[in-house]
Amino acid sequence: MDVRKAFTYVFEDKEWVVKLILGVVMSVLSFLILPALILNGYMVAIIRRVMHGEKENLPQWEDWGKLLKDGFFVSVAQFLWVLPLFLLATVVFGTTAGFGSMFEGSDVMSTLMATVFSVGGCLFLLAAIALAFIAPAIAIQYARTGEFGACFRFGEVLGIARDNLADIFITFLVAFGAGLVMALATGILGLIPCLGWIAGALIGVAFGPYLTYVLGHLYGQIGAKVVGSGGGKYLPDEPMAS
Repeated sequence: MDVRKAFTYVFEDKEWVVKLILGVVMSVLSFLILPALILNGYMVAIIRRVMHGEKENLPQWEDWGKLLKDGFFVSVAQFLWVLPLFLLATVVFGTTAGFGSMFEGSDVMSTLMATVFSVGGCLFLLAAIALAFIAPAIAIQYARTGEFGACFRFGEVLGIARDNLADIFITFLVAFGAGLVMALATGILGLIPCLGWIAGALIGVAFGPYLTYVLGHLYGQIGAKVVGSGGGKYLPDEPMAS
């Protein structure tokens, strides 16, 4: 994988400032839900471009309805994949809390609650890890097929994750490492009054969308391998704008 290219290609686009600012706006307004879905849809557009060899430029911010649809389908699919684990953990926590209130003060019950809470915590952690490795495969599967139902062809999605496990792990390390660097940078800038605070705030706001663009490029590189190995090709309704 070309990790360096994933970080630099954003700035090779002549309109990168505008395209990044629009991503920042979507990120800042993500509490309204729809902008967050649109940003996810934009990442799908990046995956498609890179998957089919268009690695140099970011997609145009256009056809907002399609961006919203793509982001919605990918987000829902990723949520549904890990929902059973989250539900199981929630049931474990809820049941244990209920019994605990009935036998409050019992040493045996306290031990049981501690054990079950540990199991529930492990289930939540397992769901988070599963999402970290399955989410890229789901996004790639949707980007290459354009079909929501394809996200639940379990054999195909798990096959993408299995066959590209090393590359997906690299994307995880990239996201984790970039987060650490950003936290360190903003922490240092926070020690500088006024200008440092402003610079730190700007970096913090722009980091999320920028990392989305970087991950989109990395997922697209994985998707290119899937398509190249006969994994199918997405045919958009209209030619992708440069």
